Amino acid sequence: MKKIILIFFLTLLLFPKIVFGKNLIRDAEIEETLRIITAPLLENTKINKENFKVLVVNDSSMNAFVTSGQYIFIHYGLITKLENVEQLQSVIAHEIAHIIGGHYIKRMEDIESAQTVAGIGMALSAAAGLAAGDTNLVIGLAAGTQSASRRAFLKNTRTQEASADQTGIKLMADANINPNAALEVLEIFKDQEFLTAKRQDPYIQTHPLNTQRISSINKSLESLNYKIKPKDKNLDYLFNRMRAKFIGFTDKPNRILRASNYQKNDELSLYTRAIAYHRLPDSKLAKKTIDSLLNVKPNDPYYNELKAQFLLENGNANEALKYYKRALELEPNQVLLNIGYARALNSVGEYKSSVNLLKNVYVKDPNNGRLLRELATAYSQIGETGWASLLTAERYALYGKFKDAMHHAKRALGTSLPGSIEWLKAEDLILDIKNMGK
Repeated sequence: MKKIILIFFLTLLLFPKIVFGKNLIRDAEIEETLRIITAPLLENTKINKENFKVLVVNDSSMNAFVTSGQYIFIHYGLITKLENVEQLQSVIAHEIAHIIGGHYIKRMEDIESAQTVAGIGMALSAAAGLAAGDTNLVIGLAAGTQSASRRAFLKNTRTQEASADQTGIKLMADANINPNAALEVLEIFKDQEFLTAKRQDPYIQTHPLNTQRISSINKSLESLNYKIKPKDKNLDYLFNRMRAKFIGFTDKPNRILRASNYQKNDELSLYTRAIAYHRLPDSKLAKKTIDSLLNVKPNDPYYNELKAQFLLENGNANEALKYYKRALELEPNQVLLNIGYARALNSVGEYKSSVNLLKNVYVKDPNNGRLLRELATAYSQIGETGWASLLTAERYALYGKFKDAMHHAKRALGTSLPGSIEWLKAEDLILDIKNMGK
């Protein structure tokens, strides 16, 4: 345990502070899509599917990286750059191969043996991750940002890359997915070798590319015994729909609408345009466009969720509740849908219902800043000030604001019954923050 904590804090010293909650894109539809896309690649591995996640970093550059055996992080910019679902699966297979090969552990050992890391920058939202017993998520996201020191930490050796290439294409072949997609991805990055480091995407710097790698993959593909199964049109649809959502929420609305072909009112074009209209904002056209999607697919949980979001953010919380409720009826196991629903409940003063909804989600996803805010608000309004202060402290710690976190954690101690769950969690959080300063 001491070794893990030592490695963790050495890692913290390497990476300047980032805002955890604002650098991840937490979206129920996107995370479910990535789970479905990844599932075939995990079938022939010993990775625990229950603890495994592919998460999206809110970054327009192209990169992907791993932390231990639990998380793969992919920049949304890489997903929007890829042309088909097989290319994305090849990226994920390659990162799974790094996990299987234990390459992240080797990099952590390199960090542990470092003699001096002072002066590079201090640190990250560690306390909440430690309190939740989940440092990998925090470390991973910190490592994924773009400074030279962080890229150096993530950089795989050429030996590791060659190993991950071979394992990755085998995972693809074993799942009867076209492994040639791995070559297509490398071709996307091939020309970047000749750019200056400042102009290169992080992927090329963390995954060294050379002609030998491409040649080795080609030779291995010739000897692999695999049969490509018929193309899964649903996976193609889910991939393209995910890309459409990313574009709608991350590109400039006016640029989206200028580039959009108004004669082409297909589903995914409407999806992107609905989001762009909402962001302008043009509530009338946003409503008209999302309603046209719901007319075709009234039982789509994520179109219902999007309609609810539009309504809530335009001040119509009562109407939003209907659509959030419908989304949850259609996808009752999607815990992330509950956060928007709880936000709407808080907006109409249904604080007890919000607490009942979110306290179960909190156990499953304690590192979600939006959840912590909404649950703290609800607890505060029903007079549970100990829990409200604790959750606020955890949210500040998650964002690296340790002074504020300490203030609210001490308040939680003062307003909670000694020995209660919230009192003990507040005490642990205070100790974690104090230990960071030693």
